[in-house]
Amino acid sequence: MDLDGGGGAAAGTDHQPMPVLHGRSNAIKQFTQQTLPACKPVLTPAWVIGTFFLMGAVFIPVGLICLHASQSVNEILDRYDIECVPDGFKSNRVAYIKNASIPKSCHRYLKVDKHMKAPIYIYYQLDNFYQNHRRYVKSRSEEQLLHGLGYNRTGSCEPQASENGLPIVPCGLVAWSLFNDTYSFSRGTKKLDIERKNIAWKSDRDHKFGKHVYPFNFQNGSFIGGGKLDTTIPLSDQEDLIVWMRTAAFPSFRKLYGRIEEDLEEDDLIIVHLMNNYNTYSFGGTKMLVLSTSSWLGGKNSFLGVAYIFVGSSSILIALIFLLLHVKNPRPYGDTMYLSGNRKDISS
Repeated sequence: MDLDGGGGAAAGTDHQPMPVLHGRSNAIKQFTQQTLPACKPVLTPAWVIGTFFLMGAVFIPVGLICLHASQSVNEILDRYDIECVPDGFKSNRVAYIKNASIPKSCHRYLKVDKHMKAPIYIYYQLDNFYQNHRRYVKSRSEEQLLHGLGYNRTGSCEPQASENGLPIVPCGLVAWSLFNDTYSFSRGTKKLDIERKNIAWKSDRDHKFGKHVYPFNFQNGSFIGGGKLDTTIPLSDQEDLIVWMRTAAFPSFRKLYGRIEEDLEEDDLIIVHLMNNYNTYSFGGTKMLVLSTSSWLGGKNSFLGVAYIFVGSSSILIALIFLLLHVKNPRPYGDTMYLSGNRKDISS
């Protein structure tokens, strides 16, 4: 009797209906079992050719618009690193730049070819300068930039972590090599004001450089790198340093120096008064001054427009090739003769 009862219970258990899943549980089951409804488009020749034609019709106009925006940007470029070297030092530029007794002041004259609407951005461009070098990029301390002398673990800043037994703030090779050429501009006898505020990223000013961190023991050694810093101004307000310390990804790069907040007219003659202090001669680098306007797309850069046009043109070319192949060798849609099981019959 007990055995029969046990068997009856087991049989009843075997025939219990499966619980019905509702709501969230059912959705999870469908997802894990890959039974969710899905769109499975059939790629017919008409759809494929039409899609490529549509891509070309969209991409090419977008590329032309981007290219036009880039071409509307006016730029004035002036390479001054060679012209600002005195004639007696043309063959030995390194000796010139390292000799502190030789004046480094220089004057350049720039002619405005087209009307330049404010704001006009001032950049310095360096070439053959590898800010992306691994040891150079690592030679800094993010915590020290934010907290100052209260953060003592600056081993990553070597060989510019300390000097004469005292810590350096900001430490590291990136800060040590700060760009220190200076520029001033005049149009005729009138000086052009340069706005040097808000040239760095706001996130960098607010979150990466301390508002109560001041330079300390910086550029006090015998091995001087680039520019000096004002010890009375916190790092968060020294925007030329902040711009410099956002390292560039390529060996040729531009960094923002400031802005001119007034228009420049066609045929204006701009006199540039600069100090040629930065040593690019030791490593074969070049320096260039750039004045540039901007468009809704940013600065002058044709890559995006050319890329759009190239992709759109390639899509139309592929569509034409597919169309010719389809016209030359049409294949009825859904013909079972082309299934894998019937290929032997076709070949025979």
